[in-house]
Amino acid sequence: MAKVKRKLRSNDQNGSDHYNPLRDHSRYEVELPDGTTDEIEANIIAESMVAECDPEGRQYRIFSEISDHRKDETALNVAQGSFTTSAGNPVSKKTTRGWHLLIEWRDGSMDGHKLADIKDPQIWN
Repeated sequence: MAKVKRKLRSNDQNGSDHYNPLRDHSRYEVELPDGTTDEIEANIIAESMVAECDPEGRQYRIFSEISDHRKDETALNVAQGSFTTSAGNPVSKKTTRGWHLLIEWRDGSMDGHKLADIKDPQIWN
């Protein structure tokens, strides 16, 4: 997730009548999320964009792993985690309230999310 700042060197002639961004070797200065800058070829930028966007142009990131988790004071404890039905059967409460996950993405970045937000199918549409 870098921001292209400016074009440094042009080399977008790829020997064909049809322009192919994956064969473009122009160089660009990009600013990385940590504030540092780097010089990257246009074909690498194009590959990254294709790898992180669907055909409609929506961005997505590829999940790597859950690196850590924690619960806050709103999470249910063991005693609050179940109830008894009128027939006398114990039933577990199904809730994600109070749980937080630290997610590591395939690009190496990490960020925290509420478990309730991650499991909500509305955010994936």
